[in-house]
Amino acid sequence: MKTSNLSPLGLIIFSIYLVAIGLISWISKRRWPTANDYLNASRSLPLWAAAFSFLAFNCGSIEVIGMSAMAAQYGVQALHFYWIGGIPGMVFMGFVVLPIYMRTGARSLPEYLGQRFGNRVRLLNASVALAGTLAYAGVALYTIAQVLHVLLGWNFLAGGLICAGIVFAYISIGGVRASIFTSIFQLFVLIAGLAPLLFMTVHFDAATWTARTERWHLWKPLPVFSPSAPLDKIGVIIGLGFVISFSYWCTDFVMIQRALTARTVDDARRVPVIAGFGKLAIAFLVVLPGAAGPALLHGRASFDQTMPALMALEYSPALLALGAAALLAGLMAWLAGNISGFSALCIEEIYRRRLRPHRSEAHYITAGRLAIFTGLLIAQIVAYATFLFHDVMEFLQLIVALFYAPVFAVVLAGVCTRRTSERAAYAGICAGVVSGLVLQAVWWLHVVRFGSQMTADFYTAALSFSVAALGCALWREKDLVGSRQAAKPASETIRLESIRPGRGLVALSAALLALCLLLNVLWW
Repeated sequence: MKTSNLSPLGLIIFSIYLVAIGLISWISKRRWPTANDYLNASRSLPLWAAAFSFLAFNCGSIEVIGMSAMAAQYGVQALHFYWIGGIPGMVFMGFVVLPIYMRTGARSLPEYLGQRFGNRVRLLNASVALAGTLAYAGVALYTIAQVLHVLLGWNFLAGGLICAGIVFAYISIGGVRASIFTSIFQLFVLIAGLAPLLFMTVHFDAATWTARTERWHLWKPLPVFSPSAPLDKIGVIIGLGFVISFSYWCTDFVMIQRALTARTVDDARRVPVIAGFGKLAIAFLVVLPGAAGPALLHGRASFDQTMPALMALEYSPALLALGAAALLAGLMAWLAGNISGFSALCIEEIYRRRLRPHRSEAHYITAGRLAIFTGLLIAQIVAYATFLFHDVMEFLQLIVALFYAPVFAVVLAGVCTRRTSERAAYAGICAGVVSGLVLQAVWWLHVVRFGSQMTADFYTAALSFSVAALGCALWREKDLVGSRQAAKPASETIRLESIRPGRGLVALSAALLALCLLLNVLWW
Protein backbone atom coordinates (compact mmCIF):
# COMPACT_ATOMS: atom_id res chain seq x y z
CA MET A 1 0.00 0.00 0.00
CA LYS A 2 1.25 3.47 -0.88
CA THR A 3 0.78 6.63 1.20
CA SER A 4 3.15 8.88 -0.75
CA ASN A 5 0.34 11.31 -1.62
CA LEU A 6 0.22 12.44 2.02
CA SER A 7 2.84 14.67 3.66
CA PRO A 8 3.91 14.03 7.28
CA LEU A 9 1.48 16.79 8.32
CA GLY A 10 -1.21 15.07 6.27
CA LEU A 11 -0.59 11.79 8.05
CA ILE A 12 -0.92 13.57 11.39
CA ILE A 13 -4.25 15.11 10.33
CA PHE A 14 -5.54 11.77 9.14
CA SER A 15 -4.41 10.07 12.35
CA ILE A 16 -6.12 12.73 14.50
CA TYR A 17 -9.35 12.04 12.65
CA LEU A 18 -9.15 8.30 13.40
CA VAL A 19 -8.30 8.93 17.07
CA ALA A 20 -11.29 11.30 17.37
CA ILE A 21 -13.58 8.59 16.03
CA GLY A 22 -12.29 6.18 18.66
CA LEU A 23 -12.72 8.69 21.49
CA ILE A 24 -16.29 9.54 20.49
CA SER A 25 -17.13 5.85 20.35
CA TRP A 26 -15.68 5.26 23.79
CA ILE A 27 -17.52 8.26 25.28
CA SER A 28 -20.75 6.92 23.76
CA LYS A 29 -20.25 3.64 25.59
CA ARG A 30 -22.66 3.09 28.48
CA ARG A 31 -24.49 0.35 30.29
CA TRP A 32 -27.25 -0.87 28.03
CA PRO A 33 -30.35 -1.85 30.06
CA THR A 34 -32.04 -3.32 26.97
CA ALA A 35 -31.03 -4.51 23.53
CA ASN A 36 -33.24 -1.78 22.04
CA ASP A 37 -31.06 0.88 23.71
CA TYR A 38 -27.98 -0.67 22.12
CA LEU A 39 -29.52 -1.32 18.69
CA ASN A 40 -31.98 1.58 18.18
CA ALA A 41 -31.70 4.26 20.93
CA SER A 42 -35.36 5.07 20.36
CA ARG A 43 -36.67 8.35 21.88
CA SER A 44 -33.43 9.11 23.72
CA LEU A 45 -31.77 12.06 21.93
CA PRO A 46 -32.35 15.82 21.81
CA LEU A 47 -33.64 17.38 18.61
CA TRP A 48 -30.27 18.78 17.51
CA ALA A 49 -28.56 15.38 17.73
CA ALA A 50 -31.36 13.59 15.90
CA ALA A 51 -31.43 16.21 13.11
CA PHE A 52 -27.65 16.30 12.61
CA SER A 53 -27.34 12.51 12.62
CA PHE A 54 -30.23 12.27 10.14
CA LEU A 55 -28.46 14.71 7.79
CA ALA A 56 -25.06 13.11 8.35
CA PHE A 57 -26.28 9.65 7.46
CA ASN A 58 -27.88 10.81 4.21
CA CYS A 59 -24.93 13.01 3.25
CA GLY A 60 -22.60 10.13 3.91
CA SER A 61 -24.41 8.02 1.33
CA ILE A 62 -25.15 9.30 -2.13
CA GLU A 63 -23.91 12.85 -1.78
CA VAL A 64 -20.16 12.36 -1.62
CA ILE A 65 -19.14 9.93 -4.35
CA GLY A 66 -22.44 9.06 -6.01
CA MET A 67 -23.69 12.60 -6.54
CA SER A 68 -20.34 13.94 -7.74
CA ALA A 69 -20.30 11.03 -10.21
CA MET A 70 -23.82 11.94 -11.34
CA ALA A 71 -22.75 15.57 -11.76
CA ALA A 72 -19.74 14.55 -13.84
CA GLN A 73 -22.03 12.44 -16.04
CA TYR A 74 -25.12 14.69 -16.31
CA GLY A 75 -24.02 18.15 -15.10
CA VAL A 76 -26.12 20.10 -12.61
CA GLN A 77 -29.10 17.84 -13.37
CA ALA A 78 -27.69 15.89 -10.41
CA LEU A 79 -29.32 18.60 -8.28
CA HIS A 80 -32.63 16.87 -9.02
CA PHE A 81 -31.63 14.22 -6.48
CA TYR A 82 -31.39 16.88 -3.78
CA TRP A 83 -34.31 19.11 -4.65
CA ILE A 84 -37.22 17.28 -6.27
CA GLY A 85 -35.76 13.95 -5.16
CA GLY A 86 -35.27 15.03 -1.56
CA ILE A 87 -37.21 17.94 -0.10
CA PRO A 88 -40.86 16.94 -0.87
CA GLY A 89 -40.30 13.43 0.47
CA MET A 90 -38.65 14.78 3.64
CA VAL A 91 -41.57 17.10 4.31
CA PHE A 92 -44.08 14.27 3.77
CA MET A 93 -42.07 12.10 6.14
CA GLY A 94 -42.36 14.74 8.87
CA PHE A 95 -46.01 15.55 8.26
CA VAL A 96 -47.49 12.07 7.90
CA VAL A 97 -45.19 9.08 8.40
CA LEU A 98 -43.21 9.79 11.59
CA PRO A 99 -46.17 10.69 13.80
CA ILE A 100 -47.90 7.47 12.77
CA TYR A 101 -44.91 5.41 13.87
CA MET A 102 -44.45 7.25 17.14
CA ARG A 103 -48.12 7.32 18.16
CA THR A 104 -48.48 3.61 17.58
CA GLY A 105 -45.37 2.99 19.68
CA ALA A 106 -43.57 1.39 16.72
CA ARG A 107 -39.79 1.67 16.78
CA SER A 108 -39.37 0.78 13.09
CA LEU A 109 -41.26 0.30 9.86
CA PRO A 110 -41.44 -3.52 10.20
CA GLU A 111 -42.97 -3.11 13.66
CA TYR A 112 -45.58 -0.68 12.33
CA LEU A 113 -46.46 -2.98 9.43
CA GLY A 114 -46.78 -5.84 11.89
CA GLN A 115 -49.26 -3.83 13.94
CA ARG A 116 -51.19 -2.73 10.89
CA PHE A 117 -51.18 -5.88 8.74
CA GLY A 118 -49.80 -8.82 10.72
CA ASN A 119 -46.63 -10.85 11.24
CA ARG A 120 -46.30 -12.12 7.65
CA VAL A 121 -46.04 -8.60 6.27
CA ARG A 122 -43.69 -7.64 9.09
CA LEU A 123 -41.34 -10.52 8.28
CA LEU A 124 -41.49 -9.78 4.54
CA ASN A 125 -40.63 -6.13 5.08
CA ALA A 126 -37.80 -7.04 7.44
CA SER A 127 -36.37 -9.38 4.80
CA VAL A 128 -36.61 -6.69 2.11
CA ALA A 129 -35.02 -4.13 4.45
CA LEU A 130 -32.17 -6.54 5.25
CA ALA A 131 -31.44 -6.87 1.52
CA GLY A 132 -31.54 -3.10 1.10
CA THR A 133 -29.22 -2.30 4.03
CA LEU A 134 -26.70 -4.91 2.91
CA ALA A 135 -26.73 -3.55 -0.64
CA TYR A 136 -26.21 -0.01 0.66
CA ALA A 137 -23.39 -1.17 2.93
CA GLY A 138 -21.75 -2.89 -0.04
CA VAL A 139 -21.90 0.34 -2.05
CA ALA A 140 -20.35 2.18 0.90
CA LEU A 141 -17.42 -0.23 1.05
CA TYR A 142 -16.97 0.06 -2.72
CA THR A 143 -16.80 3.85 -2.59
CA ILE A 144 -14.50 3.84 0.45
CA ALA A 145 -12.12 1.52 -1.39
CA GLN A 146 -12.22 3.79 -4.47
CA VAL A 147 -11.35 6.85 -2.37
CA LEU A 148 -8.44 5.09 -0.69
CA HIS A 149 -7.20 3.80 -4.05
CA VAL A 150 -7.22 7.22 -5.74
CA LEU A 151 -5.89 9.26 -2.81
CA LEU A 152 -3.58 6.83 -1.05
CA GLY A 153 -2.85 4.15 -3.63
CA TRP A 154 -4.34 1.30 -1.56
CA ASN A 155 -5.75 -1.70 -3.37
CA PHE A 156 -9.51 -2.28 -3.39
CA LEU A 157 -9.67 -5.21 -0.96
CA ALA A 158 -7.26 -3.75 1.61
CA GLY A 159 -9.06 -0.40 1.75
CA GLY A 160 -12.45 -2.03 2.24
CA LEU A 161 -11.25 -4.41 4.95
CA ILE A 162 -9.42 -1.74 6.96
CA CYS A 163 -12.40 0.63 7.03
CA ALA A 164 -14.77 -2.25 7.79
CA GLY A 165 -12.56 -3.09 10.77
CA ILE A 166 -12.72 0.51 12.05
CA VAL A 167 -16.51 0.61 11.70
CA PHE A 168 -16.85 -2.75 13.45
CA ALA A 169 -14.75 -1.51 16.37
CA TYR A 170 -16.66 1.66 17.11
CA ILE A 171 -20.17 0.27 16.59
CA SER A 172 -19.37 -2.74 18.77
CA ILE A 173 -18.13 -0.45 21.54
CA GLY A 174 -20.89 2.16 21.56
CA GLY A 175 -23.83 0.67 19.67
CA VAL A 176 -26.09 2.86 17.59
CA ARG A 177 -25.29 5.89 19.79
CA ALA A 178 -21.66 5.63 18.73
CA SER A 179 -22.80 5.51 15.10
CA ILE A 180 -24.96 8.61 15.67
CA PHE A 181 -22.42 10.80 17.46
CA THR A 182 -19.50 9.82 15.26
CA SER A 183 -21.65 10.62 12.20
CA ILE A 184 -22.29 14.13 13.59
CA PHE A 185 -18.54 14.68 13.98
CA GLN A 186 -18.00 13.23 10.50
CA LEU A 187 -20.55 15.66 9.04
CA PHE A 188 -18.47 18.66 10.11
CA VAL A 189 -15.28 17.01 8.84
CA LEU A 190 -17.08 16.43 5.53
CA ILE A 191 -18.05 20.09 5.18
CA ALA A 192 -14.55 21.29 6.09
CA GLY A 193 -12.96 18.96 3.56
CA LEU A 194 -15.32 19.74 0.67
CA ALA A 195 -15.69 23.53 1.01
CA PRO A 196 -12.24 24.45 -0.42
CA LEU A 197 -12.85 22.31 -3.50
CA LEU A 198 -15.94 24.33 -4.40
CA PHE A 199 -13.85 27.49 -4.78
CA MET A 200 -10.94 25.73 -6.50
CA THR A 201 -12.92 23.99 -9.24
CA VAL A 202 -15.77 26.26 -10.31
CA HIS A 203 -13.67 28.80 -12.20
CA PHE A 204 -14.54 28.32 -15.87
CA ASP A 205 -13.72 31.02 -18.34
CA ALA A 206 -16.46 32.42 -20.60
CA ALA A 207 -15.65 30.13 -23.54
CA THR A 208 -15.83 26.97 -21.44
CA TRP A 209 -19.08 28.09 -19.83
CA THR A 210 -20.63 28.73 -23.26
CA ALA A 211 -19.45 25.41 -24.66
CA ARG A 212 -20.94 23.49 -21.73
CA THR A 213 -24.04 25.58 -21.09
CA GLU A 214 -26.35 22.56 -21.36
CA ARG A 215 -24.61 20.95 -18.38
CA TRP A 216 -25.51 23.97 -16.25
CA HIS A 217 -29.29 23.87 -16.75
CA LEU A 218 -31.54 21.80 -14.52
CA TRP A 219 -34.72 21.32 -16.59
CA LYS A 220 -34.15 22.94 -19.97
CA PRO A 221 -32.15 20.11 -21.64
CA LEU A 222 -34.64 17.37 -20.65
CA PRO A 223 -37.33 16.14 -23.08
CA VAL A 224 -40.82 15.86 -21.59
CA PHE A 225 -41.27 12.14 -22.23
CA SER A 226 -38.51 10.09 -23.83
CA PRO A 227 -37.46 6.84 -22.10
CA SER A 228 -34.73 6.49 -24.75
CA ALA A 229 -33.07 9.71 -23.49
CA PRO A 230 -30.51 9.67 -20.65
CA LEU A 231 -33.08 11.55 -18.50
CA ASP A 232 -36.56 12.90 -19.19
CA LYS A 233 -38.96 15.11 -17.22
CA ILE A 234 -41.63 12.45 -16.66
CA GLY A 235 -39.06 10.02 -15.31
CA VAL A 236 -37.54 12.67 -13.04
CA ILE A 237 -40.88 13.98 -11.72
CA ILE A 238 -42.74 10.70 -11.25
CA GLY A 239 -39.99 8.11 -10.93
CA LEU A 240 -37.55 10.19 -8.86
CA GLY A 241 -39.59 13.06 -7.41
CA PHE A 242 -42.49 10.95 -6.19
CA VAL A 243 -41.82 7.22 -6.09
CA ILE A 244 -38.08 6.98 -5.31
CA SER A 245 -37.95 10.07 -3.10
CA PHE A 246 -41.03 9.29 -1.00
CA SER A 247 -40.16 5.57 -0.85
CA TYR A 248 -36.65 6.23 0.41
CA TRP A 249 -37.50 8.85 3.00
CA CYS A 250 -40.60 7.10 4.29
CA THR A 251 -39.49 3.45 4.36
CA ASP A 252 -35.68 3.34 4.68
CA PHE A 253 -34.98 1.60 7.97
CA VAL A 254 -31.98 3.70 9.01
CA MET A 255 -33.54 7.08 8.15
CA ILE A 256 -36.61 6.22 10.22
CA GLN A 257 -34.41 4.85 13.01
CA ARG A 258 -32.49 8.14 13.18
CA ALA A 259 -35.64 10.26 13.24
CA LEU A 260 -37.23 8.10 15.94
CA THR A 261 -34.30 8.75 18.27
CA ALA A 262 -35.93 12.15 18.97
CA ARG A 263 -37.65 12.28 22.34
CA THR A 264 -41.08 13.55 21.32
CA VAL A 265 -43.47 13.32 18.37
CA ASP A 266 -43.06 17.03 17.59
CA ASP A 267 -39.25 16.79 17.65
CA ALA A 268 -39.29 13.72 15.39
CA ARG A 269 -41.45 15.57 12.86
CA ARG A 270 -39.00 18.48 12.78
CA VAL A 271 -35.97 16.25 12.21
CA PRO A 272 -36.31 15.74 8.40
CA VAL A 273 -37.48 19.32 7.82
CA ILE A 274 -34.53 20.87 9.67
CA ALA A 275 -32.17 18.45 7.91
CA GLY A 276 -33.68 19.57 4.58
CA PHE A 277 -32.11 23.03 4.88
CA GLY A 278 -28.70 21.43 5.38
CA LYS A 279 -29.29 19.17 2.40
CA LEU A 280 -29.93 22.17 0.13
CA ALA A 281 -26.63 23.74 1.18
CA ILE A 282 -24.51 20.58 0.89
CA ALA A 283 -25.84 20.06 -2.65
CA PHE A 284 -23.62 22.87 -3.92
CA LEU A 285 -20.52 21.50 -2.18
CA VAL A 286 -20.88 18.22 -4.07
CA VAL A 287 -22.62 18.87 -7.39
CA LEU A 288 -20.82 21.98 -8.64
CA PRO A 289 -17.28 20.54 -8.32
CA GLY A 290 -18.56 17.29 -9.85
CA ALA A 291 -20.04 19.14 -12.83
CA ALA A 292 -16.72 20.91 -13.34
CA GLY A 293 -14.82 17.61 -13.12
CA PRO A 294 -14.79 16.53 -16.81
CA ALA A 295 -13.32 19.85 -17.91
CA LEU A 296 -10.55 19.63 -15.31
CA LEU A 297 -9.73 15.92 -15.34
CA HIS A 298 -9.88 15.35 -19.14
CA GLY A 299 -10.98 11.73 -18.81
CA ARG A 300 -8.27 10.70 -16.33
CA ALA A 301 -10.79 9.29 -13.84
CA SER A 302 -14.03 7.33 -13.90
CA PHE A 303 -17.27 8.99 -12.79
CA ASP A 304 -17.05 7.38 -9.34
CA GLN A 305 -13.49 8.68 -8.94
CA THR A 306 -14.37 12.30 -9.80
CA MET A 307 -14.38 13.74 -6.28
CA PRO A 308 -11.16 12.11 -4.99
CA ALA A 309 -9.43 12.77 -8.33
CA LEU A 310 -10.31 16.48 -8.10
CA MET A 311 -8.90 16.59 -4.58
CA ALA A 312 -5.70 14.89 -5.71
CA LEU A 313 -5.45 17.48 -8.53
CA GLU A 314 -6.27 20.66 -6.60
CA TYR A 315 -5.30 20.09 -2.97
CA SER A 316 -1.94 20.47 -1.29
CA PRO A 317 -0.66 17.39 0.59
CA ALA A 318 -1.92 18.66 3.96
CA LEU A 319 -5.29 19.69 2.55
CA LEU A 320 -5.48 16.36 0.74
CA ALA A 321 -5.40 14.62 4.13
CA LEU A 322 -8.37 16.70 5.26
CA GLY A 323 -10.14 15.91 1.98
CA ALA A 324 -9.49 12.19 2.38
CA ALA A 325 -10.79 12.34 5.93
CA ALA A 326 -13.88 14.21 4.68
CA LEU A 327 -14.72 11.62 2.05
CA LEU A 328 -14.09 8.75 4.41
CA ALA A 329 -16.12 10.50 7.10
CA GLY A 330 -19.23 10.69 4.98
CA LEU A 331 -18.86 7.18 3.61
CA MET A 332 -18.02 5.56 6.94
CA ALA A 333 -21.03 7.30 8.52
CA TRP A 334 -23.24 5.75 5.88
CA LEU A 335 -21.59 2.34 6.21
CA ALA A 336 -21.94 2.44 9.99
CA GLY A 337 -25.58 3.50 9.75
CA ASN A 338 -26.50 0.68 7.42
CA ILE A 339 -24.55 -1.93 9.37
CA SER A 340 -26.13 -0.84 12.67
CA GLY A 341 -29.51 -0.98 10.90
CA PHE A 342 -28.74 -4.46 9.60
CA SER A 343 -27.83 -5.57 13.13
CA ALA A 344 -31.05 -4.12 14.58
CA LEU A 345 -33.15 -5.82 11.91
CA CYS A 346 -31.42 -9.17 12.38
CA ILE A 347 -31.79 -9.23 16.13
CA GLU A 348 -35.14 -7.52 16.69
CA GLU A 349 -37.03 -8.90 13.70
CA ILE A 350 -35.47 -12.31 13.06
CA TYR A 351 -33.37 -13.58 15.97
CA ARG A 352 -35.47 -12.40 18.94
CA ARG A 353 -38.89 -12.95 17.37
CA ARG A 354 -38.29 -16.12 15.35
CA LEU A 355 -35.19 -17.99 16.51
CA ARG A 356 -34.32 -17.30 20.17
CA PRO A 357 -37.16 -15.59 22.07
CA HIS A 358 -37.14 -14.95 25.83
CA ARG A 359 -33.36 -14.70 26.22
CA SER A 360 -31.56 -12.12 28.36
CA GLU A 361 -30.89 -8.62 27.06
CA ALA A 362 -27.14 -9.25 27.37
CA HIS A 363 -27.55 -12.24 25.07
CA TYR A 364 -29.21 -10.09 22.39
CA ILE A 365 -26.51 -7.40 22.68
CA THR A 366 -23.83 -10.04 22.10
CA ALA A 367 -25.80 -11.40 19.15
CA GLY A 368 -26.02 -7.84 17.81
CA ARG A 369 -22.23 -7.56 17.77
CA LEU A 370 -22.01 -10.84 15.86
CA ALA A 371 -24.58 -9.51 13.37
CA ILE A 372 -22.41 -6.42 12.84
CA PHE A 373 -19.43 -8.59 11.97
CA THR A 374 -21.50 -10.79 9.65
CA GLY A 375 -23.04 -7.81 7.88
CA LEU A 376 -19.64 -6.29 7.16
CA LEU A 377 -18.39 -9.56 5.66
CA ILE A 378 -21.42 -9.87 3.37
CA ALA A 379 -21.13 -6.18 2.41
CA GLN A 380 -17.55 -6.75 1.29
CA ILE A 381 -18.84 -9.33 -1.20
CA VAL A 382 -21.70 -7.08 -2.35
CA ALA A 383 -19.18 -4.27 -2.99
CA TYR A 384 -17.88 -6.09 -6.05
CA ALA A 385 -21.36 -6.02 -7.67
CA THR A 386 -21.08 -2.23 -7.88
CA PHE A 387 -18.48 -2.61 -10.65
CA LEU A 388 -21.34 -3.65 -12.96
CA PHE A 389 -22.73 -0.07 -13.01
CA HIS A 390 -21.39 3.14 -14.54
CA ASP A 391 -21.70 4.95 -11.20
CA VAL A 392 -22.91 4.10 -7.73
CA MET A 393 -26.06 6.21 -8.07
CA GLU A 394 -27.41 3.84 -10.71
CA PHE A 395 -27.07 0.96 -8.27
CA LEU A 396 -28.55 2.95 -5.37
CA GLN A 397 -31.64 4.03 -7.29
CA LEU A 398 -32.16 0.47 -8.49
CA ILE A 399 -32.19 -0.74 -4.87
CA VAL A 400 -34.87 1.81 -3.97
CA ALA A 401 -36.90 1.03 -7.09
CA LEU A 402 -36.95 -2.71 -6.41
CA PHE A 403 -37.14 -2.95 -2.61
CA TYR A 404 -38.54 0.30 -1.27
CA ALA A 405 -41.14 1.49 -3.80
CA PRO A 406 -43.52 -1.51 -3.32
CA VAL A 407 -43.31 -1.16 0.47
CA PHE A 408 -44.14 2.55 0.23
CA ALA A 409 -47.25 1.73 -1.82
CA VAL A 410 -48.40 -0.63 0.94
CA VAL A 411 -47.64 1.93 3.66
CA LEU A 412 -49.76 4.50 1.83
CA ALA A 413 -52.57 2.00 1.44
CA GLY A 414 -52.42 1.17 5.14
CA VAL A 415 -52.42 4.84 6.18
CA CYS A 416 -55.16 6.01 3.84
CA THR A 417 -57.69 3.19 4.22
CA ARG A 418 -58.51 0.52 6.79
CA ARG A 419 -59.78 -1.78 4.04
CA THR A 420 -56.32 -2.97 2.97
CA SER A 421 -55.78 -6.42 4.48
CA GLU A 422 -52.73 -8.51 5.38
CA ARG A 423 -52.92 -10.70 2.29
CA ALA A 424 -53.39 -7.68 0.05
CA ALA A 425 -50.31 -5.99 1.52
CA TYR A 426 -48.23 -9.17 1.23
CA ALA A 427 -49.29 -9.75 -2.37
CA GLY A 428 -48.70 -6.09 -3.25
CA ILE A 429 -45.11 -6.09 -2.02
CA CYS A 430 -44.29 -9.39 -3.76
CA ALA A 431 -45.93 -8.33 -7.03
CA GLY A 432 -44.16 -4.97 -6.98
CA VAL A 433 -40.71 -6.49 -6.46
CA VAL A 434 -41.26 -9.13 -9.16
CA SER A 435 -42.54 -6.61 -11.72
CA GLY A 436 -39.50 -4.39 -11.13
CA LEU A 437 -37.14 -7.34 -11.57
CA VAL A 438 -38.88 -8.34 -14.80
CA LEU A 439 -38.56 -4.84 -16.28
CA GLN A 440 -34.88 -4.67 -15.35
CA ALA A 441 -34.31 -8.12 -16.88
CA VAL A 442 -35.88 -7.21 -20.22
CA TRP A 443 -33.88 -3.96 -20.23
CA TRP A 444 -30.60 -5.80 -19.58
CA LEU A 445 -31.53 -8.31 -22.32
CA HIS A 446 -32.17 -5.39 -24.73
CA VAL A 447 -35.82 -6.35 -25.24
CA VAL A 448 -36.87 -2.82 -24.24
CA ARG A 449 -34.79 0.29 -24.63
CA PHE A 450 -33.93 3.00 -22.12
CA GLY A 451 -31.51 5.86 -22.61
CA SER A 452 -29.57 5.02 -19.45
CA GLN A 453 -29.61 2.76 -16.42
CA MET A 454 -30.86 5.75 -14.42
CA THR A 455 -33.91 6.20 -16.65
CA ALA A 456 -34.56 2.46 -16.37
CA ASP A 457 -34.40 2.83 -12.58
CA PHE A 458 -36.95 5.66 -12.60
CA TYR A 459 -39.45 3.73 -14.73
CA THR A 460 -38.83 0.56 -12.73
CA ALA A 461 -39.72 2.48 -9.56
CA ALA A 462 -42.94 3.80 -11.12
CA LEU A 463 -43.89 0.31 -12.29
CA SER A 464 -43.16 -1.50 -9.01
CA PHE A 465 -45.03 1.15 -7.01
CA SER A 466 -48.04 1.04 -9.35
CA VAL A 467 -48.21 -2.77 -9.38
CA ALA A 468 -48.00 -2.93 -5.58
CA ALA A 469 -50.74 -0.30 -5.19
CA LEU A 470 -52.92 -2.06 -7.77
CA GLY A 471 -52.36 -5.38 -6.02
CA CYS A 472 -53.61 -3.91 -2.75
CA ALA A 473 -56.69 -2.46 -4.46
CA LEU A 474 -57.64 -5.57 -6.45
CA TRP A 475 -57.14 -8.03 -3.59
CA ARG A 476 -59.02 -5.92 -1.10
CA GLU A 477 -62.62 -6.83 -1.92
CA LYS A 478 -61.97 -10.57 -2.05
CA ASP A 479 -60.23 -10.51 1.32
CA LEU A 480 -62.97 -8.53 2.96
CA VAL A 481 -65.61 -11.00 1.88
CA GLY A 482 -63.86 -14.25 2.60
CA SER A 483 -61.05 -13.71 5.07
CA ARG A 484 -60.96 -13.38 8.83
CA GLN A 485 -57.84 -11.27 8.41
CA ALA A 486 -59.74 -8.41 6.90
CA ALA A 487 -58.87 -4.83 7.59
CA LYS A 488 -58.45 -3.79 11.17
CA PRO A 489 -61.08 -1.77 13.01
CA ALA A 490 -61.14 1.97 12.50
CA SER A 491 -59.73 2.51 15.97
CA GLU A 492 -56.53 0.72 14.94
CA THR A 493 -55.98 2.87 11.87
CA ILE A 494 -54.64 6.35 12.51
CA ARG A 495 -56.54 8.94 10.51
CA LEU A 496 -54.71 11.73 8.75
CA GLU A 497 -56.86 14.24 10.70
CA SER A 498 -55.30 13.05 13.98
CA ILE A 499 -51.75 13.98 13.00
CA ARG A 500 -52.15 17.66 12.18
CA PRO A 501 -48.83 19.53 12.40
CA GLY A 502 -48.17 22.54 14.60
CA ARG A 503 -47.67 26.04 13.25
CA GLY A 504 -43.92 25.92 13.69
CA LEU A 505 -43.61 22.79 11.57
CA VAL A 506 -45.90 24.28 8.91
CA ALA A 507 -43.82 27.47 8.73
CA LEU A 508 -40.52 25.56 8.51
CA SER A 509 -41.88 23.25 5.83
CA ALA A 510 -43.34 26.11 3.79
CA ALA A 511 -40.01 27.95 3.89
CA LEU A 512 -38.12 24.81 2.86
CA LEU A 513 -40.46 24.05 -0.06
CA ALA A 514 -40.40 27.69 -1.21
CA LEU A 515 -36.60 27.76 -1.18
CA CYS A 516 -36.50 24.48 -3.12
CA LEU A 517 -38.92 25.89 -5.73
CA LEU A 518 -36.88 29.08 -6.03
CA LEU A 519 -33.68 27.13 -6.66
CA ASN A 520 -35.40 25.10 -9.38
CA VAL A 521 -36.51 28.32 -11.10
CA LEU A 522 -33.08 29.95 -10.85
CA TRP A 523 -31.33 26.87 -12.30
CA TRP A 524 -34.00 26.13 -14.92
